[in-house]
Order: sequence, then structure tokens, then C-alpha cells
Amino acid sequence: MNILKFLVIDDHPLIRQSMKSSLESYFPEKEVFSYASLEDSLECFKKKEGTRLEPCKWLVLMDLGLKGITGLAAIRILLSVEANIRLITVSGNDDELQVGACFGCGVTGFISKCAPVEESMRFIEKIILEEQPESFWLAASGYADTSSIRKIHLTDRQIQVLSMMCEGRTNKDIALALGITEITAKSHVGGVFKELRVINRTQAVLVAQKLGIVSTKA
Repeated sequence: MNILKFLVIDDHPLIRQSMKSSLESYFPEKEVFSYASLEDSLECFKKKEGTRLEPCKWLVLMDLGLKGITGLAAIRILLSVEANIRLITVSGNDDELQVGACFGCGVTGFISKCAPVEESMRFIEKIILEEQPESFWLAASGYADTSSIRKIHLTDRQIQVLSMMCEGRTNKDIALALGITEITAKSHVGGVFKELRVINRTQAVLVAQKLGIVSTKA
């Protein structure tokens, strides 16, 4: 039988400790680990992998606004290094665009930081009990319908290209930086436009800012 453990990743000490304490209180039989950065949490997986004797599953609660890395990049890295993860993203920005992008990356749940603590714990319990969980969203106002949310699927290359677009780089600049032809760069830009449902670079940059593709923390 797989043992379930919790991992909290948030670079705000007060929020991180509050989430850890709430989980320990609501799930007293479970171990709860907490870290301020994605890098430290990845080291946690390596250490636990080398020492545990029994299979383990992780339920991870991660802030989307970690320092030095965009939210979508952090999601992709975390889900690629550990197979037995159910990831819940936590954010103060819980509009449908943001939620859809997270679900598109493979996130199981999305919790608004404005949601009540008790309701958040019940939401987490629901995800634990689901053998094949769908995508769940707990907004500030309560459970939200996810059936109509469009999942945004951006490839790693498209995220690279979009990040460069946000820096004001032209197709030629992008091509030189990535070692591809200008025609290929233009094709990637078109793919980004199509997936984000925008018609120009200005709109794409605004969407990227909403999605956290442009890191706003130093």
C-alpha cells in the first residue's frame, strides 16, 4: 500500500507555515514537509527516494508565484521528476485562463488563496479519495465548475518562444537564440497565437503575464 505524504512549496514563510499547520491538524496521521523553493523540494524527493522502504505517493501544494521561476515551468519540472504526484496549485489569481493553463500542464487541483481554510482542507480530502481524479477548482467563492474550462496546452518550445516574445524579440532574434530557421520561429509564434486564441504579439504578451509565463519576482 502506498503511503501518502504532503509537500508544501511556498516562498512566503507565513503562508507556508500556515498551510503546513492546517494540513497537520486536519490530517494528523500524515507527514507534511514544507520548502521555500522548488529546488529544495526536488532535493527532498531525492533524499526520500534513497531512504524509504515502502512505495510513497505525494500530494503537493505549490504556490504559482515562486521566486525565479514561472508557474507553468515549475509545474512541468515538478511533474517530470516524480511520477507519484498529485499537484495542487495555489494562487491569488484564479481566473479561468490561469486555471486552464495549470490543468493543461497536468495539475489535479487549483485552490484560491482567498478560499476558507476548512473548505480548502475538505477540497484536498476529496482529491485524496478520488482514485482517478479529474480537475478540481476551489475558487474564493467555493467550488467552481471546470467542465467548460479550456485547457491550454503549450509545448516547452512554445513557452520558450512566448517568453522571448515578452522580451520584445523578433522572429529573427528568436531563431538565432534557439538555433532554428526564421520560418520555424514564425511557425512557433503562430502556434502560440492559435493556442492562446490571440491575433498579435501584444495580446500574447498580456496573456503570458496573466499566466505567469513572465516571472514577476526577482
